Amino acid sequence: MQFFITYDPPGAHWQLDAPPPSAGAFALIGWSGEADGDGVPAPVADVLATALAACGRMTFACSTVAAPDAPGWQALGRDFVARIRVRSALGRAVASLSGRAPADLVLLSTTETATARRLFDDAGYPWYAQAQVVLLSSTDAPPPAYEAIASQPAALFSWLGGVAGLARAGVQAMLRPGVDGDVAGLFCASRDVREVFETALSGQALALGMPVQHVNEAALMAGLAGSRDA
Repeated sequence: MQFFITYDPPGAHWQLDAPPPSAGAFALIGWSGEADGDGVPAPVADVLATALAACGRMTFACSTVAAPDAPGWQALGRDFVARIRVRSALGRAVASLSGRAPADLVLLSTTETATARRLFDDAGYPWYAQAQVVLLSSTDAPPPAYEAIASQPAALFSWLGGVAGLARAGVQAMLRPGVDGDVAGLFCASRDVREVFETALSGQALALGMPVQHVNEAALMAGLAGSRDA
C-alpha cells in the first residue's frame, strides 16, 4: 500500500468541485490497496484518522450517536453532538447519496483519533457514497459555531462554503470523499494547515511501511489504476 498526493485541481471525474486557489490550499489524496467490501482499507483509514487528529478538532456526520432534538452542541463524554435541521433541498441531496441517511444531520465533534476512525465506516453517512464530510478546527477550540452551520447546512458540501464560509465558525479545513470513496479531497484555509496534515499523514504512513508520493493528477490516477489491477 502507498499514498499519492497531488496539489492539482481535481478533475470532474472525482466528483469534487475545484476550490478557488485564492481561497486556500488544496490536496487530493489517493491510496493503493483494496478495501474489504465498500469503504476505505483499514490501514488507510487509520493513517487518515491520525492525520486529521493531528490537525485538531474533527467534526463529522455520525449516525451511531443520539443527538437531542434541540439547538446547540450537547456534551457526550469528552465529545459533543448536535442535530442540524436540514432544509428540504439539502435533505434531498443527502438522501440521494444515501437512502439510509437520517432526515436530520447529526454531527459528532471530537479530538480523539479512535473516535474519528469511525467516520470511514458509518453506515448512515457512507464514505463510499460521498455522504461524509469532516470539518477541522483548532484542538483547543469548542466545536464550530452551531448557528453558523445550522443557518447554511449546504455549506458542509461545498469547499468555498465549508472553509471560507464557515471560517468565522472556527473551521480551518475540510476533508471530503471523492468518487466511490477512492480518494479524499482536503481543502485548507492555509498552506500551514495543509503542511500539518501532510506531516502527520507521512509520519504515520511511513511507520506502517506505506510510502507517500507527491505527484501530478495524471500520475495519481495511474498509480490508483495500477494498484487496482495488480
